[in-house]
Amino acid sequence: MSGMQYLTTHDIVWINNSVTGTTADYNYVTLEAAMAGQYSYGQSQDVPGQAANLLKRIITAPPFTTGNRRTALIAALTFLNANGYTTSVTDVEAASIVSKLASGETTPQQAIAALCAPDSAALHGGLSGAISLRKLISHECNAHSEALSLLAAGD
Repeated sequence: MSGMQYLTTHDIVWINNSVTGTTADYNYVTLEAAMAGQYSYGQSQDVPGQAANLLKRIITAPPFTTGNRRTALIAALTFLNANGYTTSVTDVEAASIVSKLASGETTPQQAIAALCAPDSAALHGGLSGAISLRKLISHECNAHSEALSLLAAGD
């Protein structure tokens, strides 16, 4: 795979605004560290591994005052979809997976393996001729509104 797509810190802030409906305060250093979790320096082709790292960083070192689990889910799904993967579980299952990761009942790698599968029909946000990452983020929010609703309690 060539041309990996990555979310910026601004994209992650936009995701948080989208899933919470508000502008939450955040720690920029922690947010920057979470964003950097997508990168795998040297060999940057392990999409599931890089998504697991992004998911883990937002969950275990939450940058926002609210909405971190929801932000982590949408950020990871957007990164995965932009890079050739699609969600392979229901929203109820997705919310459960993220909740189990937050409580330490599963690992980030197990969470990503359960959430997604390679898919040549993925939307590939940001790629030439495809939708933008912002539209892909909106798609993921709309497609997974039930999971977002389930994760909202205590988030």
